[in-house]
Order: sequence, then C-alpha cells, then structure tokens
Amino acid sequence: MILKTMRKKMSDTLIAYPMDAQETQLPDLPNEIWIKLFTYLTHGDLQQVKLVCKHWCDLCRVPELKRKSKLVITAHNLKDLSQVLKSSPEICEYLQYECLELHGVKVQKDLLTAFEYLGYYIRQLKLHESPVFCVLNDYLPELEELILTRIPSVQSYVNNFSVDLYKFPKFKSLHMSCAGVTYYIKIQLLRNLIYDQCEHLERLSLEFDRTQEDLILYTLELHADSLRQLGIGNHWNSKPSTLIKWQRTFEKFSKLEVLKITGNCGYNWLKIILESLGAENRLRAIDLSGSFELSDDLLKLIVRKWANSVESLDLMFCQCITDDGLKQLGAIKNKLHHLNLAKCRLTAEGLLQGLVENTNYALRSLNLSHITSMAEGCICLLAQRLCNLTTLNLENCYEAVTDSSLYYIFRYLKRLRHLVLDDCIHITDGGLIGADPSKPAISNLKGLQTLSLRGCCNLSNRSLREALNFQELRKLELSYCHNISSSGIEGLVQHCPALEDLTISSCFMLADNSVLQIVLGLPRLRKLNVRNCINYDAHSVGYEMTYTYKTLQELTMNCANTLEV
Repeated sequence: MILKTMRKKMSDTLIAYPMDAQETQLPDLPNEIWIKLFTYLTHGDLQQVKLVCKHWCDLCRVPELKRKSKLVITAHNLKDLSQVLKSSPEICEYLQYECLELHGVKVQKDLLTAFEYLGYYIRQLKLHESPVFCVLNDYLPELEELILTRIPSVQSYVNNFSVDLYKFPKFKSLHMSCAGVTYYIKIQLLRNLIYDQCEHLERLSLEFDRTQEDLILYTLELHADSLRQLGIGNHWNSKPSTLIKWQRTFEKFSKLEVLKITGNCGYNWLKIILESLGAENRLRAIDLSGSFELSDDLLKLIVRKWANSVESLDLMFCQCITDDGLKQLGAIKNKLHHLNLAKCRLTAEGLLQGLVENTNYALRSLNLSHITSMAEGCICLLAQRLCNLTTLNLENCYEAVTDSSLYYIFRYLKRLRHLVLDDCIHITDGGLIGADPSKPAISNLKGLQTLSLRGCCNLSNRSLREALNFQELRKLELSYCHNISSSGIEGLVQHCPALEDLTISSCFMLADNSVLQIVLGLPRLRKLNVRNCINYDAHSVGYEMTYTYKTLQELTMNCANTLEV
C-alpha cells in the first residue's frame, strides 16, 4: 500500500518508464530524493519499505532515517534480549538503533550485556524509572543526549551515582524538566555540567526551586555561550536579591534559538529574562505555556525583539493576554508557522485582527482549544484565510464548531493532516458526511493522518460508514461517542485500513464481534484502547492476543470485565 501511494504521489512529476508485462519498474531516482521521500514515513511504514527491495533496505539504514526508530528495553524483555545477543551476536546488525529507551530497568548483568553489544550505536538515551546511572560511563561512547522522564527514587543507587557527563565527548543535550525526577539526581547532574570538559552543551531542560537557584545560575552562566535550546520550569517567585543575578546571566546568552519557560514564575522574573536576553539570540521558538502573568506589554516586547526570527509561539494558559496584546501578532503573522493559544481569554475580534486581517499563508499549526468565546463566523473566516494549515485544534470550542462551520474547514483547509474536534457537541453525522450535495464532506481532507472526535456524542454509525474514508489516517479517537456500535466499526475498518492507533473507550454499544472486526481488519494496528466498553469480556482478550500479538504494542482495557468471566 505504501508503494502504491508513493507511486501515485509521484506520477505527476516523474518520467514514465517502460514496463515489462510481468513487473513494474521503479523510477530511477537519485538516492537523495528517495531518502527525502522516506523521511515523511512513520517507523511502521519504514519497516515495510525495507521489504520492497535490497536498494530500499539499504537506504532505510542511513542516519536520517534510523533516528526515526528506537529500541525499547523493559524489565520484561531485557533477559530475552541479553540471551539472544550472546547466542547470536550477528543480530546486532539489526539492532543498531541510535535511540534507546529503558523502562523499569535496574542495574543487572543482562543490562551490561545489552550495553556491551549495542552501546556503541546509541546517541540518545531515555530513562523512565530506570536509575542505571552508575553503569553508563564505559558503554556509551557516542552518547549525545540524555532524557529523564520519571525517576522518583534512587533508593540503594544513591551512593552509586557515578555518571560523569564529561566522559561523553559528544554530549550536548540534557533533559530533566520532569517533576517525577528526584531532587538528588537533578543536583548531581547539574554538578556534572559544571565541569569544564562539558563545553559543547547545546540543549538543556530543567526544573528548579529556590534551593537550587544558585547552582542553576552558575550552570547557565558556564554554558551561556554554547546553549541553543533552553527549557526552565519555574514555579517559584525569585527573591528580589537574585533577580539581578538572572539579569547578568541572561545578558551573556548569544546563540539561543529555542526558549521554553513553564510555570507561574512571576511577572518580575519573566520580565527580567525577556529584557536581558539580547536580540542577537535569534529565537525561532518561544514557549511560555502556563505563564499566567505574561501580559500584553511582555508580548509586545517579544514581537519587537524577535519579529524577524520567531516561527513558533506557545501561549497556552497565558490568561492575562487581552485582545490588545493579541493584535500585536499582526507584526509577525507572516513569520509564524505554529501558534498555541489554548485556554487563553480571547475574543473573536482580537483573534481575527491579530492573525487574519488578510490571507495568512505562513501559519501551519493553530491550537484554539477551550476558547469558548468564538462563534461560527470566526471559524469560517479563519478557514478561508489560513489556507496552508496542516494542524488545527478546536477542542471544546462547542459554540463555534457546528455543521455549518465544518463546511468551511472541509472546503478551504484541504492540507490538514491533524484535526482535533473533541467535545464539539453540536457536530452531527450530516456535518461530516456533507448532507447537502453542494457542501464538501470530511473526506475532502484526503491527506488527514490524525483525527480526534472524543465526546462528539451526536455522531453515530453513519459517520463511520459514510464519512470517514481515509487511506492515510493513522490515529483516530472516538471515546464517549455513545451511539457507535459494531455496525459502524465494520465500515471503519473497511475505509481506514492504515489505522495504527485507535481509541474507542466508553463506547458502551460495542460488543465482542467489533473487537474481532478491528483485529482482522486493521493489520497495522499498534495501539488499541477499549477501556470502559462494558460488553467486552474474555473473548475480546482472546481475539486481541490471537490476531495481534505480533503487531500490537499497547492494549488498554478494563481488567475487571475479564476477571468476571
């Protein structure tokens, strides 16, 4: 199916090649073009592409494409992996992943075996509940990035925390902004960054409180001349005596391209950061999500300083911004590719004047989730003037998203790849299908890859049978669509064969036979969520285990239902 799709997309531009009656000859394109085409594919697609021919298999091993894949080691598969590596070392050729994730893994002999065979290839390491720091030094010579997502307690490993980041000559990225990472680990890693040998740090993401403030300031000062991406989670108001230290530190930055500040850090601290950061830092992405005290004057400062560079702006939960502040975005609207205004207190007037006084060709991604003050007319005008949108989030915009406004989305936003319409309760089957023959249906969005209709309670089986017809749809969310039954699922699997991620939780009319339809009709399914579907029982589990054990990676359902049988 992938090969067929790629041929169709290229048919308008490629020269026709003579074909034998028995076989189809692939276009003789340069490797660079094939690789560029393959970068648009998901990991699952790439695995299928490898099977087409030896040439494509070799192309899929280039670094640009290998980074799209990852090796996940858990407490359940570690022992098997270790045994395979020792008994068949040649398997390493197929496990040379640059990205490795450890989930629930502790220091043990099997982990050392895995590192011994695979450690040389690892560039990015992600640790989730895996406090294995004491064994990293001698096994990952090419490590560039360390990501910590959740390590709440190191217990007996406290005294064995001996990871030395300066031993990784290519190390340049550390992410530990998650609140689930214990205080001790954060302090130890910050102290590691103080070493002179860690002089090429480019990306740093962290959280802090007052007890760590001086250490963080010193760390930032040491790496101010190399950092390109900085994320700070600050949930404390700094003392007036330390504000001058923050000012002096941020005045030393000169290469920042991405700045992320989350949490309610206080107006004065945020103002010091934005004022001290020089315009020579050509910020292309600014994320101030959750900065409740971000005001119109600070937004104006951002627009004035980085009007020529900023391409992405996240202002979710910035509820002090008014329409007057939003209108300032008019100065950068031709630069912005991504804008997140979710849960801001805005009106349609400010939104329209700030973004779409005229047609806006630049914006690609727009998040207006939970802006309940909008009306139908605002959505209609946005759709007409944001013709290049590929991502649109209208979650809980229930007054604005109706069958009438959907008509404008389906007609003008033909490039959409990701659409979120959660809790838009006024949507009906007629809106998705196009009840009036003159009005386009949702199927007009032919390249749609993800669609979320959670809580759209007026939708029924008719939408699944007649509206959702997408050959490229990968992810679909249908939770709390109570009118959906097995009849709709039958149509869904027929018209959306490429689904990899399906959520149909709390759809109470679904029965066991719908599970069988799903697992037989969706061969590429990787994630399935059927939680709170009360009619599912042990037969459902049997179907899923029998037919999807080779492909399904994540299954969510109620254990209680199974145990009752």
